[in-house]
Amino acid sequence: MDQNQFKQALAAFPSSQGKTLAELSVERPVLVVFLRHGGCPFCRQVLAQLQALSDQLKQRNLQLAIVHMMDDEQADKLLTRYQLQNVQSFSDPDRKLYELFQIKRGNLAETIGPAVWWSGFKTTILSGYLPGIPGKDIQQLGAALILDKGIVVASYFSKNSADLPDWDQLLACEIPHV
Repeated sequence: MDQNQFKQALAAFPSSQGKTLAELSVERPVLVVFLRHGGCPFCRQVLAQLQALSDQLKQRNLQLAIVHMMDDEQADKLLTRYQLQNVQSFSDPDRKLYELFQIKRGNLAETIGPAVWWSGFKTTILSGYLPGIPGKDIQQLGAALILDKGIVVASYFSKNSADLPDWDQLLACEIPHV
């Protein structure tokens, strides 16, 4: 897919607020976070991290957009819990945006295997991010990227369900069109 086709595809998916990633990324750069499923404790941890990063995102002039596979009502409840109800939210139960950005689905080992167990224990028991009801696709892995004028300028793709972005490294990227 060439860049023009990519931008056209971006323009086909409106958020619950009615804007597309193409429109948002023209206004100013966007941190796009792809969640796993709504019941995932690691997703809840990511949402808490994003809440804590809100000042840093403003300083970097970044908008926040969250892509998820939940319906809008479920997403609103979860985002409100982390005071993120005003961010651009994209319900993608058919995983079209996930596929467009080539965010992989994990195999059994990458989603619930031994490499995830210790992180899962720390996240759920020690940090208190209790799991919810498993969502639409428990094999979907997460990702985070910065999109500027329809171009991905930085990205992080999770290697397993417990693998979260290094926010400092991702947010330190140079954004050429600022």
